[in-house]
Amino acid sequence: MKFEPIAIPNNEAQFLETRKFQVDEICRIFRVPPHLVGNLEHATFSNIEHQSIDFAVHTIRPWLVRIEQAMNRALFTDQEKGRFYVQFNMDGLMRGDYKSRMEGYAIGRQNGWLSANDIRALENQNPIPKEEGGDAYLVNGNMIPITTAMNQPTDDANQTVTQSNPERRRYT
Repeated sequence: MKFEPIAIPNNEAQFLETRKFQVDEICRIFRVPPHLVGNLEHATFSNIEHQSIDFAVHTIRPWLVRIEQAMNRALFTDQEKGRFYVQFNMDGLMRGDYKSRMEGYAIGRQNGWLSANDIRALENQNPIPKEEGGDAYLVNGNMIPITTAMNQPTDDANQTVTQSNPERRRYT
């Protein structure tokens, strides 16, 4: 039986550190997050998500804007330029985590600028039929359709009379 040392000699350990530095330096030059090239040394779940979004915004998006502008300039005639355009959709890269998306959708839904079908389209789900309220925009508070809120009668004192009980007044 012959003894074989398990430790790495100092010169080889220094070589490995140099290689790690080279990977980080190349990532810096090309503005690519280290986790995208398999360097997970300083990676955590939360910072990987933000690094990916940062990569999409600061590395990919400037190039896509240049490509869009070049294609819009070269592909369309002067008559077509007002009607047609090229635009890359980066929504998939910017999605973030599930919880953040759902919180954003809830805010949009409660404040009346997203309908259930708008949200379902963003999540690649089938729409809810219009008859079932899929295209209804709601307002915060009672979560009633905007059209119902707009059609409520008001008196001269800028008081809104509720439709269910005209004697009961809600001040706005």
